[in-house]
Amino acid sequence: MSEKEKDTPSKDLAESSGRLKFSQVFTSQIIAVTVGRSKTFYLHTDILITESEAFLKNLTGSFKESSENAVAMEDEDPELFGFFVEYLYRGCPIFSRKVEHYSEFATLARLYAMGERLMASKFQAYALWRFTESLHIGAAISDEIICDLLEIACTEITERTREDPMRAQVFWYAAAKIKNLQQSTMFRQLLNEIDELGKHLCLWMSKEQPGKASMPNEANDKKFTPESEYSFQIARQIKGKVEPATL
Repeated sequence: MSEKEKDTPSKDLAESSGRLKFSQVFTSQIIAVTVGRSKTFYLHTDILITESEAFLKNLTGSFKESSENAVAMEDEDPELFGFFVEYLYRGCPIFSRKVEHYSEFATLARLYAMGERLMASKFQAYALWRFTESLHIGAAISDEIICDLLEIACTEITERTREDPMRAQVFWYAAAKIKNLQQSTMFRQLLNEIDELGKHLCLWMSKEQPGKASMPNEANDKKFTPESEYSFQIARQIKGKVEPATL
């Protein structure tokens, strides 16, 4: 096996259904991820390729990122990417509490959109779950933040034949608040800038609120497999291979 093959992340690891042990993460190669040309994160390949299909493709294929052990993400926000880094190593604590300020709705929507670009479906699911869980308790969102949410929904999240669940939540909420929004200069400007916005809002005028996203299956679990799950069979095999020390 060549040195390059030894250093290449394992596809089987990312495709397996089992979780990583936390200690296992730190045995993998470190990759430099430069975000927005201003901040570089040094992250472990095993956890990146497990959580993000975009990183899996870049780091296990024939792309230059695979050979250079470096990834550049010029269009991403370093501060926003920091949430993803925290999720990688700590799990879901950042999504464990309800929204405490309406501006956090915009943060969750941006995290969801970034998750789409990273092809990180679990991360997206957590962001959507927390967004809808907090929205359904009757949270009040300012007109300014509603405009931010509409811009994110229209420009950062892909439009599909079947409506994206985050876009659906945003359009429904904005349509329900349309009377107040019509008095907002920011909203009127947004209508002029985004041609399809008015159509989307009209379609949601008479619809009921979309249902809450289900809690992700892993929300009640630890992100990593406990280190205590130790294989005694493997231990015996290792012990048999270790030669006694010579005194």
